Amino acid sequence: MNLQLVLPPGPRDYWNELAAEHKAAPQHLQWMYTSDPFAAKREFEERKARSIKASDEPTHSNKRKVIEISTGSKSIPEVKMASDIRELVESAIKRGLSRYPDTEDDVSNLVSDDDVKNISKQLSTLGFSSGQIRLAASFLTGTSSTAANLLSTSTPLEAAIEYLVLHIPECDLPQRFLPSTNSSNPFISSLHSGSDDVEKRWIVEKAIAAGWPAKIVKEYLSDDKFLNNWPLLLVTLGKRLIGEDSDISELSDTSTNPYPIDQAEVEAYDASFVTESELVMPLFSAPIKLHVFISSDSQLAFPRPSFIPVYLSSATTPAYVRLHLLGRLLLATGSDSFLEEGEGFCLAAMRTLEEEWAKIETDGTPDLSSVMQYLIPQRNYTPNEIESTSDLFLNFGSKKKREHPRFYDKRSNAQIRAEYLDVCRQEKYTALLFAREKLPAFQYKDVFLEMLNCHRVVVVVGDTGCGKTTQLPQFILDSLILSNRGSEASIVVTQPRRLAAIAVASRVSAERLDDGSVGYSIRDEIRMTEKTKLLFCTTGVILRRMASGNGLQNVSHVVVDEVHERAVDCDILLLGLKELLRVNPNLRVVLMSATMNHEKFAKYFDNAPKLEIPGFLYPITDLYLEDFEHTVSPGSHLSRVENNDDNKDGVQQDNEDVASSKGSRKRRRANRIDYELIAGIVQNIVATAKKSGGILVFLPGVQEIRRCISAVRSKINDTADVFPLHANLTSDEQNRVFKNSSKWKIIVATNVAETSITIDDVIYVIDTGKVKEVHYDPESNLSRLDECWISRAAGRQRRGRAGRTQPGICYKLYTREDESNMEDFSEPEIHRIPLENIVLYIKTVYESQDVKVLLKRAIDPPKDTAMERAWKTLVDLGALDSTGKTTPLGEYIATLPLDVKLAKMLVFGVIFQCLEPILTITACLSSKPLFVSPMDKRDEVNQAKARFLHDGSDLLTNVRAYDECMRLRAQGKSASVINSFCEENFISPSTVQSVTSLRNDFFLYLMDLSFIPQSLEPSSPELNVNSRNSNVVKAVIMGGLWPNVARIRVREGAQKFDQVQSGTIARDVKARDYLMYDMRDGRVFLHPGSVLFNATNWKCDFVTYFSKYQTDKVFLRDATQIPLYALLLLGGQVTINHITGGLNIYSHDSLLKIKAWPRIGILVNQLRRLLDEQLKRCLERCDVLSNVDRYILDEFIRLITHDGMSGNV
Repeated sequence: MNLQLVLPPGPRDYWNELAAEHKAAPQHLQWMYTSDPFAAKREFEERKARSIKASDEPTHSNKRKVIEISTGSKSIPEVKMASDIRELVESAIKRGLSRYPDTEDDVSNLVSDDDVKNISKQLSTLGFSSGQIRLAASFLTGTSSTAANLLSTSTPLEAAIEYLVLHIPECDLPQRFLPSTNSSNPFISSLHSGSDDVEKRWIVEKAIAAGWPAKIVKEYLSDDKFLNNWPLLLVTLGKRLIGEDSDISELSDTSTNPYPIDQAEVEAYDASFVTESELVMPLFSAPIKLHVFISSDSQLAFPRPSFIPVYLSSATTPAYVRLHLLGRLLLATGSDSFLEEGEGFCLAAMRTLEEEWAKIETDGTPDLSSVMQYLIPQRNYTPNEIESTSDLFLNFGSKKKREHPRFYDKRSNAQIRAEYLDVCRQEKYTALLFAREKLPAFQYKDVFLEMLNCHRVVVVVGDTGCGKTTQLPQFILDSLILSNRGSEASIVVTQPRRLAAIAVASRVSAERLDDGSVGYSIRDEIRMTEKTKLLFCTTGVILRRMASGNGLQNVSHVVVDEVHERAVDCDILLLGLKELLRVNPNLRVVLMSATMNHEKFAKYFDNAPKLEIPGFLYPITDLYLEDFEHTVSPGSHLSRVENNDDNKDGVQQDNEDVASSKGSRKRRRANRIDYELIAGIVQNIVATAKKSGGILVFLPGVQEIRRCISAVRSKINDTADVFPLHANLTSDEQNRVFKNSSKWKIIVATNVAETSITIDDVIYVIDTGKVKEVHYDPESNLSRLDECWISRAAGRQRRGRAGRTQPGICYKLYTREDESNMEDFSEPEIHRIPLENIVLYIKTVYESQDVKVLLKRAIDPPKDTAMERAWKTLVDLGALDSTGKTTPLGEYIATLPLDVKLAKMLVFGVIFQCLEPILTITACLSSKPLFVSPMDKRDEVNQAKARFLHDGSDLLTNVRAYDECMRLRAQGKSASVINSFCEENFISPSTVQSVTSLRNDFFLYLMDLSFIPQSLEPSSPELNVNSRNSNVVKAVIMGGLWPNVARIRVREGAQKFDQVQSGTIARDVKARDYLMYDMRDGRVFLHPGSVLFNATNWKCDFVTYFSKYQTDKVFLRDATQIPLYALLLLGGQVTINHITGGLNIYSHDSLLKIKAWPRIGILVNQLRRLLDEQLKRCLERCDVLSNVDRYILDEFIRLITHDGMSGNV
C-alpha cells in the first residue's frame, strides 16, 4: 500500500521525509531500514563480529582499511546560524523594522475569512497552539503592510508561518520548526569552559532547567555567596526578573513573618517534598510544577514577602512562558491582597498561577522582550542616533554624475583668430602645411566645408592614406576661427582605441605647432587646457559625457572615425547622435569610413550626403601563401612535417596527387599560425633588403605576439628592435613603435594597428589573417573567445599599412582561395557581446523610453534574446527593479566606466568598508592578466602563483601579489629590484602600472560621485575596516558577480575514509574527483591557470567567477571560494520551504538549493529587506560612511565573517 495516498497531511509529510532519508542513506546504513528489524540486528551483529575478528588477525601489509562513502549529487550544503549570532540578528531586525517601516498606509482585506479558517486548520495540523493561530489570523486580516509584502511573494499559509516563526520565541515553536539539535536555545543549553568546576556546572545546569538564561546565572555565580546558597540565587534572580533591587540587607530582613504553609493545602494539591526543604506542586490546568523552598530556621524562615525562593519546571512549556508566570506570581506577592482570607501560601500561589495561565490560553503567549526586559535590558537609543545623519559628512554633496572636465576659454573670437594667424606665419608651420597639402583630403577641403555648412550630417568615405582622420577636423576648426567663430568651436573626434586617440592627437597637435588647440581624453588620461578646441577621445568617453544629461550642449561638432569597424560603442554613439540631432539644433556630425559599406551609414542618417576621397598609397605587392611558402624558411616546423608526410610512403605520386596534396598542406598551414615561417620571412627581408625599415606583423592575440617575438629574436639576434603593440600596453610602451631607429624595426601587433595610426617607416606587412573575437550566446549565457578569419575589409586595412609612405609588400599567410571565402565585413560587435552595459546606459540616458524599442532603432539592432538576457541580468544585479526602473545602485553603476558587475563590486567595496582590495580586484579584472604565462614555463608560473595563494581565490591571490609589489615600492626599492621581483614571479610590470593607474581612476570616479569624502584616500582606515576580513571581501566579490556561481561536488564514491582504532578519518579527495556545476547544473571546469585548479581541500561548497567561456570545455576564470551567507545575503531571491525545511536561491533562470532550518531563511529574508532598504537610503543620501545606521550592516558582517557560526560577539 502506498501510505502517502492515505495518510493525513501532517503524517504524510513526515512519511515522505523518512522515505527521502531512506533513499539517500549510504550503503552502510541501509540495515536501519530493513523490514525485519530482528534480522537486521542479527546481520549487523554478525558483520561486527567478523570485523572484530579480522582486526585481531595479524596483517602482512601496511595498508589501512578503506571505507567508501557516497557523496554524490544528493548531498546539499547546509547553512547554520549559532544561537548567539541569531539573538543579535533578531535584535537588529526588530530595531530595523521600527527604523524602516513599510511605506504603505492603508492595507486591508488581505485574506478572506474562509481562507483564514482553512489556514487555521493547517496551522493546527503543523502543531501551532490556538493562541498562536489566533495571532496569525489577526495578522492576515489586519491592516498591515508587512502582511501585504509577505503575501506578495508567498501563499497565505507561508506568510502566516513566516510571521509566526519570526515573532514567536524559538522555544515555543512546534517541534517541526526547531533545528535538529536545539543548541541555540539560551534557556535549555549552555557551554562550559574547562576552568568551570563541577559544582558550578551543576548549579548552572540546574538554573537553566528552571528556565533562567545561562548568561545571567553565570554572572551571579561569579560571587561565591550564591554558589552554596540555591535559595538566595533564586530570590536574587526573581527580583531581577520583576525589576526590583536585590539588596542583601533587605533579603536578610526578618521583620516580616513567613507565609503559612498549610498541610491541608499541600495534600489537596497532591504536592510532595522531594527533599526536606523543597516542595513541588503540580498545576491542575497546565503541565507545570511549582517548586517552593521552605525553611523553618528561626534566624531566616522563608518563604516570606522579602524572600520567596521559587521556580517553575515543565518538560513542554517554554522557559520564557514559565518566567512570565513566575514574574506575575512574584509581583502578586508584593500586594496586600495576595493572601485571601483562609488561604496559605500554596493556595494563593496556585490560584495566581492558574489565573495567569488562563489568560495565556485566551490571549496567547506573552512577548519575549517584555518578559526579558529586566533580565537582559535592551539598549535605549537616543533621538540623535535615530534621526537622519546626513550632516555627519558635511563635505558630502548630493549624488551627481561624473561630467567631462570643463575648461572655459576666456579669449574673444578676435584673440583666437589673431593667435592662430601668428602660428600660420611661422616657418615651421608653413613647411608642415606644404606636406599636408599633398594629401588627397586637402584637395576636397572646400567641398567638405560646403557640404557641412548645408547639412547637419556628412558621411566621408576615404581610402587608407587619404588624410581624412588628421585633416578634416582641422578644416572645421580653421574655418570657424577664420570666420570669427572660434569661441564656438568645440570639436570632438572619436577613435575606437586609446592608442589611435593618442597617436592622432599627437600628430595633429604637432601640425599646429602644439599651440594648445588639440587635446585628448581616454579612460585613464586627459590632456587638455582652456585653449583646447579639438579633442580626440575614445568612444566610451563621449558616451559617458552624453550620459551627464546636457545633450552635448557645449559641443559644436562630433566627428566619428572608423565607423565601418562596427564596434558596439560606436553603434550606440550613432544611435545617441541620431536622437540628439532632434533636440540639439546646433550639433553637426561627420561620419568617417573606409571605402566599404558606407551606403548603410548614409541611409541611417536620412540619406546624408557622401563625400568620397581617394586614397594615396604607394604601390603594394601582394604575396599569398602559395607564392612564397617554398622559398621562405624551408626549415620551419610545418615544412619539416610536410616533407616527412610527402616521403613517408616511399612511393612516387602522380602530378595530380601532388597538386592535391600541396593544396591540402596550404590549407592546413593557413589554418594555423607558423611562427617559424614568420621568423623566416623576417629573416629573409632583413638579409636581402637594400635599406632598413619597418616590418608590421599582425597576430590575433597577446600570447601569439609573445611566441612570435621569441621566434623572430632567435633568427635575427640584435640586428633589429622588436616591439609588441596591443591595447593592454601603457601609453609609453605603445609610443615606442613610432620612434625612429637606426636598426630594423619589427612591430608585432594585434588589430589595434589596422586603422587610424601610421607608422612612417613600415614597408612590409605580414598578415596572418587571424583575429580573436568574443562571440556571446545569450541562450546559454556563454562567451567564446574565437580565433577566426578576418574580413576582406580588415585585410585591405592591414595591407594599406605597407604603402603609406613608400612602396611596400604585404605577405599574406593564407591562400587566394582562403581570401575569397572571407566575409566582406566583420559582424557588428553588438551581435557578439553581452549587452548589460549598453542596456543600463540607455536606460539611464533615456529613462522614459522603452529600451528595446530604442535599441530597435540602432543601425543593426541586437537580437531580442540578447536584450532579454541583459535585462534579466541587470535585475539580478539590482541595477533595475522588477518594474524596469533604474535603482539608486543602478544609477551609480551606469556612471562608472567599467563592466556593470565590477561597478557594483566597487560600490559594495565602499559600503562594506573593504575598498583597497576591491579597487585592486576591479582594476586587475579591467586589465590584462597580472601573471604572464609563457607556454614553455607553465609549471614555473603555477609555482609562482602558489607563493601568493590567499584564501582559495584567484582574485585575492592577485591582490597579494600586487600588494607585494607596492610594498617594495613603499620601501624605496629601485625599479630594477622591483622588475627583478616581477620577473622571478612571472608578474607583468606593465600590468602592475596599469592596475595602479586604474585604481586611482576608479577612486577618483567614486570621489567625483560624492560617494567618498574628498579628504580620504584609498588607504584611509574609514574605508578599510573590513579589508583584512577575507569572508567580507569574498562576499563583496560574489555580490558583484552574481549570478556567476558554481557548485562544488565530490565524485560519487570518491570520498574514502581510513579505519583507525578510534574510528575513521577522511582521506583528502583528489583534485580530479571534485566536480563543478553551474546554476543550471551544467558541468564546468576551472581554467588550468587558476590557483584552485589542483585544490584538494575545498573549504566551501560554492565558487563565484568573473567569466565563463567555451572552447572544447566550458571554463571558469578568476574563481573565488565563497561562504554560504554571501549567497544568502547578496545573491538572488531566497524562498523558504516552511514545511520540510530548505532554501532556494533564485537567479532569473536557475536556482541553488540549500539545507536550512526555516527560521534561518526567515531571518535572512528580513535582514536582506532591511539591508536593501539601508543600502538604498545610503545611496540616495550619499552618507555610506554614517556609523549610526550601520547596525544592519554590522550583523551582515558578523554573519559573513564566521559564515553564521559563533565568533567574537
